[in-house]
This record gives sequence, structure tokens and C-alpha cells, in this order.
Amino acid sequence: MAADGIQYAGEFTISDAKIFSSSGNVIPLEGLVQTITIFESMYKQSMTGVISILDTNSIVKNLPIIGQEFLSFKIKTSSVRGTLKEDIIDFTENVFNIYKVDNRIIDGKAEVLILHFASGERLLNSRVRVSKSYTNSINDIVQDVLQNENYLNTKKDLFIEGTVGVRKIVAPSDVPFTLIKKLATEAISLEHGSPYFMFYENKDGFHFRSLDSLYSQPIVAKYNTGDFFHQTDRGGTTIPNVIEEYGRPISSQIISSNDMLDSVDQGLLGSTFISYNIYSKSYSVTRFNYFDNFRDFNRISDNPIYNSNEIDEFRNTVADFPNSKRHLHPTSKDNERDAQYYSIDNSASRGGNIKSLYSPNRVENSLLARQSKFVELQRGVIMVLEVHGTSNIAVGQTVEVDFNVAGEPHGGSSDPYYTGKYLITQLSHNFSFAPKKEHTIAMTVSKDGYEQELEQNTAAREPRKRSRGVVSKNVI
Repeated sequence: MAADGIQYAGEFTISDAKIFSSSGNVIPLEGLVQTITIFESMYKQSMTGVISILDTNSIVKNLPIIGQEFLSFKIKTSSVRGTLKEDIIDFTENVFNIYKVDNRIIDGKAEVLILHFASGERLLNSRVRVSKSYTNSINDIVQDVLQNENYLNTKKDLFIEGTVGVRKIVAPSDVPFTLIKKLATEAISLEHGSPYFMFYENKDGFHFRSLDSLYSQPIVAKYNTGDFFHQTDRGGTTIPNVIEEYGRPISSQIISSNDMLDSVDQGLLGSTFISYNIYSKSYSVTRFNYFDNFRDFNRISDNPIYNSNEIDEFRNTVADFPNSKRHLHPTSKDNERDAQYYSIDNSASRGGNIKSLYSPNRVENSLLARQSKFVELQRGVIMVLEVHGTSNIAVGQTVEVDFNVAGEPHGGSSDPYYTGKYLITQLSHNFSFAPKKEHTIAMTVSKDGYEQELEQNTAAREPRKRSRGVVSKNVI
């Protein structure tokens, strides 16, 4: 059945679609747009997209379009949280920058024009540099870089999580996104104690926040990969159920590949961090073990993606090889103070005490766990879904997927490992205008573990029939 005037899943309307040219001309795009695709990724710092236009009035020549234009549009779709309601993707206040004129396909008197666009902050990021010293918390430094009129000067909403400590840093002519990404590797969540900070943009604005913060969000959509039971009328015609269609993926595919060799090389399972203190002329060693450190911080799933069985006669697990990846890092810590920067506290100085106000780099507490986490998210339990589009869905949100065993109907047997809560790490909003206006979303969703624990078996060691090979020294 249709609901609230919605005739089919993925229906949308578009308004205020315009191109603002470098010559000052404004061209309405009503009736000219063929497709719009908007890309979001947790691993990218800005949104990008592609729009194709059917040009029957030589707008390329008359404007002209040279890759120095602005694009605005507003799209209304329906979201589903039990019932349908209207949501809007609005880029009329914060417009996109057209930066590239791609293929021009001429067919008779018409021409299909393909234009690439990106957030204005993406272009500004390539044009400016941050040369400034900061004495502040990392979250306040990030906010300044984003909003400072000398840098990114964004007017978009910001979602910034509080961080631990006051840092004194110097930005040596870094581009803004590079500086913020570097700060993300050093940030520790004030609320969660987590080192898993992400910096990305989605349709709602810019986000500088930890995975713990993202995991704690309520789910925005539920999907079931099983077949639905369709209702039919007396004539045998299928009766569409729009709400159910929104919860049924058009297609789904598991693309996770537990690559053991890659997991070892990239530090997912085990690694070592050696910190050399240039102030005290000492060093310390920190080791990471996937199983021992599995529950150090919050997770979206409770069970490891590898089995902790012993694999050899020395009773090693796959995580008991910390030297498989090593890091060496200089620091200048004096206990919990940054030995490079001191300030005099007048009240304390009367007693001859000097007090540091600045926190040292705590990368030894975060780097190993952080590298393991991101390998886990990018190469672990991953699924690609194509779904009917709703504009309330964005990168960084969570969804629930009931992954049914192949051939089972909706409500059938769920896969015990792949069913559960997922984080949206990448997506594209795809708006097609012909043969009908239809919005679909292609999304990559990930989680950092299985829903069910892998079976433990002490007899799972590598089978070896020989204790040692024969050594031949007289080889001709």
C-alpha cells in the first residue's frame, strides 16, 4: 500500500536547482537534470558529487560553464522510522562548487553535460595554509581551523566531541584538512576515553568525534535481506507496501575478507610501540594484542573476527606476535607534563615550584589500538547494500541489518555472525530523473566484530607430521 501520498519507495521532489556562473548569470535547472549523485565517506573530509544535465539551449556556451560555478538544490524525500515522514537534503544556503567540466556528449541538437562538484571547503582547503601556534584543547583547535575566516571559514553545522588535555602546538603551514587529520590521531575523548576519532563531512555538516560517540547513536533504519511476502488483490495484482519496501534492500553483498597476511602486516592482530623520551633519555615499550586489548574501548559488536585458538606447539594465538609491526616515536614527557613547554604558576612559584599547563602527546596510548581498529573496520565485517533512498540517512550513522540465510523469507533464519548493528562508512545518494524520479542509496556498512562468538577448540593447531625437516649439506 502507498502511505501518506507516497506512491513508491524512493520517490523524491527537487526544487531550487540552479547554476551560478562566474559571469554572474543564474540558470534554473528545472527539467534539465538527468541524474545527481552525492558521495559521503568517513574516510574523506568533504562531500563530492556528479550532476548530468541535458542541455538543449547551449548553456555551456552562453554562461559559459568553465568549472568555476556554484550549484544549489533542495531535495525532499521520505524517511522511515516505523512510518513515513518528509526529510530534506538542502544545499541552497551552503552551495556546492562546480570544479570540473567532464564529458560532453552531443546527440543532434541536445548535449549531455557532466559536471563534478564538491563542498566549498574542499576547494578552500587547497588554497590556504594554517601557520599558527595554538594553546588549547584539540577540539577547540579543530573548531578554530574550521570556522576561522583565514582558513576554512565554514558556516555549516559542526559536531565536535570534547577532548582530553590542553595542547601547545605549532601548525607549520599545513593545509587545514591535513592538520585536523593529524589532530584526530592524537585526540582522546573526554567522555569516552576513546582514541578512535574521525573527521569527515556528511549532509548535516562537519564531524570531529570518536567512534564511541557514533556507536551510541540510535539506529536510523532497519533492513532485512530475506524475501517479503507480497499481498495481492483479487485480480492477482501485487499491492505495494511502501514501508516494507524501504526496509528491503534492492541488493546486498558481503565483501568482508579476513586476509590474515594483511591483518598481520597492517597491525590488526599484534604490534609494538617504542617511545623514546628525548627529555629523560629513556624509552618505553607498549605492546598491542588483539585478544587481550579487545575490550579496552566500546565496540559495536562483542566478539572478535578471528579465533583465539592456539595455532602452534608454543601455544601462540594469531595475536601473539607483537613484532610483526613496530613503531618508533620521540616524545618529551616529564611525567604527565610536556617537558618542552612550561609556564610559571605565581602561587606555586613562591615555593620554588614550576607547573606545566600543557599535556604531552599521548600517541603511545592510542596509535596501536587505532591502527588495529581502522584495519578492522575497512577489512573486517563489511557489507554493501543498495536500498531505496531516504534523505535522513548519512555517513557516520548506524543501521540494523537482519541478514537472512539464502532462500529464507522475511523473518526466516538470520545469519548468526552477520546480523546486527552496523556503522555506515561510505554511501552515495543517487537521484535518477528518468524514467521516473527515484532515489537509491548505495552504502558500505561495517562493524568491528561478530554477533556470535567463534567456537573454541584446543585441537585447532597447525597439523604437522614431522618435527623437523632434513638438512642436506652436500648439494650438487
